Order: sequence, then structure tokens, then C-alpha cells
Amino acid sequence: MTTSKLTAIPGDQHRDGPLDLTYARALVALHRSLRYPDLPTTVGAAALSRVEQLGDGLTTVAFSSDAVEERHLQAVFGFRLAEFIDLSMMSSRTARETALLAEPPDSTVVHTVCLDADGRILGYVGLLGSRDVLPRRLDDPARSRFPVEAAHGVDLLAPFADRGLTTRQVFEIKRFVRAGDVPAGQTRDRVPWHLILALGRSVLAMGRPLLVGDSRENGALRHLRLIGFDPLVIPDTRPTLPRTSLMWSSYLVPVPAVPFASLVPEDLERSLDAIEDGLAGTHDESWQRRLMARLSANRRGRRQAGSGEVVS
Repeated sequence: MTTSKLTAIPGDQHRDGPLDLTYARALVALHRSLRYPDLPTTVGAAALSRVEQLGDGLTTVAFSSDAVEERHLQAVFGFRLAEFIDLSMMSSRTARETALLAEPPDSTVVHTVCLDADGRILGYVGLLGSRDVLPRRLDDPARSRFPVEAAHGVDLLAPFADRGLTTRQVFEIKRFVRAGDVPAGQTRDRVPWHLILALGRSVLAMGRPLLVGDSRENGALRHLRLIGFDPLVIPDTRPTLPRTSLMWSSYLVPVPAVPFASLVPEDLERSLDAIEDGLAGTHDESWQRRLMARLSANRRGRRQAGSGEVVS
């Protein structure tokens, strides 16, 4: 999950100025003041997955772009812009110069949103689809590249070409983020697990697609491994984005995110059940430690089973 600010490169000529920072503060304050209590109801039966009534006042719903009104899509893209600008992972100068109030729409096909009891968005993760008009083989040289592939200069799909998948069955995990002003405590800890649970239920409903993305080891990669994914990771890339991109500054760090690709594990349902049990269980200070211990035990069991050992 994206939660910590990046360190700007000293002396960079594209560093945000006072007007940019003023614009950023106003933008973040605006979106954090907005509420969308009708969003889950609007999605209704069109939800790909829903996580609610777990005793924490949070509701998380995953939905396609055509399942909600335009104002809700603007809410989602506005949240994304505000939180990534607050993290210094999007350029507030670019946002100000182009008068952005929300991130421009992209090819995201599934939005997963976590809201509090008042309808404020506290967390988000998206799945972005291929830009290919027609499905193509994963090793087709004419297929469109996913943003993570373009940024890192890698081909993440060719190693999975023998699986018989097409580009219609590949999705990039995007914008996994929690609102930066959520105070330390149970709500802050529970938001990412809500998102992971809802996202996991969605990808199972979508037929266990191939997922790609990029992450630091202590971010989404850690969560994916914990719930049973075995990602192919390509180290030592040199990711870059043009200065016209909102996200260009996100890679100007000593240890940038690494690209990965992974099939959805066959036993993902088991991990998701563990997460749901953990969220629905006793809400004390050790609930997350118990959940992590259970997921870690499941992971060890998978490894032992894979090595031919008997697992009781």
C-alpha cells in the first residue's frame, strides 16, 4: 500500500513551487472534505464484491466504471489525484498548470473503494485493463504495453504465453492507497485489508486473471506474497516517465518500485476467508497480528506441500 512520501531530488528544476504547493493543499483538503454515502447503494447488485458489516463501520465495494454515475467516477479519480499528490507521487505543478481537480480517466475497469460510515473515501485500489481493441496473445509483438511495462521497459506477459491467456485476461494493479490523514489505530490498519479482501473476491469472480504492476518490497508485493501469490519480479530496472506525466516524480527515488507479474493462486479463497475471519473477529489490539500469523502459516503450508512434505 502506498503510504509514505517520496524524497524530492535536491535542486531539481521541476520541483514544485509555492503556488504548486498551495494548489496541492487546497486540492487535498477539498477531496478529504467530500462524502459519498450513496455510493454503495448506487452500485447495488452490480458490485463485483462487497465487504461490510464487520463491526468497524467500513464498507468496501468493487465495481466497474459503468456501474456508477459520473460524479462517483469523479470522486474516485479525485481521491486518487489528491492522495498521490499528498504523497509527492504525482506532480502538483502539472496538476496546477492543467487545472486538474481529478486524475484524468484511464483504462481502469474495476474500482475498489473503502468508505467510512459517513461515506468518506479512505482507501482505493484499481485494476486497469489492456488497451487492445481485440484480444491478443501475450507474446504478440503487436499487443499494447501496460503502463508498468512502458515505465520499466520490460515485457511482463511473454513468460506466461504458454498459459493460453489473452490480453483481455491481464490487469494492472493501480493506485493502491490509503488516505494519508487517517490517524493511527484500528481503522487505519483495517482499510488495506478491506481493499485486499474485496480485490481478491473480484479477481476470483473475473476468472483468476494474470495480474501485473510495480511495487516496493514493503508495499503491495508483501501483501501479495502473504496471501499466496508467487510473483515474477524483474529487478534492477530503470523506470522513467516523461515530464508530462502526472506520475513522473514517483520513480525519482533511490529505491524505485520493481515490476512484477503473477497468476492468481488456486487457493486464494483460503487466504481471503482468513482475512474475512480476522476482520470479523475480536477487535482488540492483537487482531492484525493474529491475522498475519494465520496467513503466514498458510504460506508455510503451501511451501511444504509444494516440496512434497506431508502437511497435517
